[in-house]
Amino acid sequence: MMSDSNIMPTAITTDEVACIDCQPDPAHPSPATATATITTIPTEDSREKEQHIEEVEDLTNPSTFVPPLSSVDGLPTPLVVIEYCQRCKFGLRANWFQQELLSTFAPSPPNLEATGTTASVASVMLIPKVDDISSGRFRIYIATAQTAKEAKQGKGGLKLLWDRKVESGFPEMRILKQKVRDLINPDFGLGHSDKK
Repeated sequence: MMSDSNIMPTAITTDEVACIDCQPDPAHPSPATATATITTIPTEDSREKEQHIEEVEDLTNPSTFVPPLSSVDGLPTPLVVIEYCQRCKFGLRANWFQQELLSTFAPSPPNLEATGTTASVASVMLIPKVDDISSGRFRIYIATAQTAKEAKQGKGGLKLLWDRKVESGFPEMRILKQKVRDLINPDFGLGHSDKK
């Protein structure tokens, strides 16, 4: 039996951001916690970079979100990317979303053109995050052939479908399937998921 004396408390320095959505796992410290034990002398560049990261992403403004992939070149499209906080134990939910999307939008041969009766997702990628900046994160992005073209023109690549903090919760599967369907083939029928 494990006693409370075996669990080491984690100290938060003034430079660290406390995780408000999830509890730190003492057995698997986040990179931010692990690096806090290493003695480093902060430089002007490192302080500017930390400040820049905090300024770049406003958690209530999706237009400031930094996508988890800088490029989707070479990846099969349509591609759904689920970025989630591993410390919050969102992995099972991410896996469930992945399975549901791949079941509903089963991959089809590349030479088969989309019709009203077909819609497919080529891949669903899961990206677990453990850093303090990503605490409580559950975001779903999509890259389609259209967004891949836009990426080559420097306009993006991944389109945000859902953010747990902005939307105040996780998406209902029906809503998520409708959002994905509307981007890959609006004419595709979802059966019971189309009913409101």
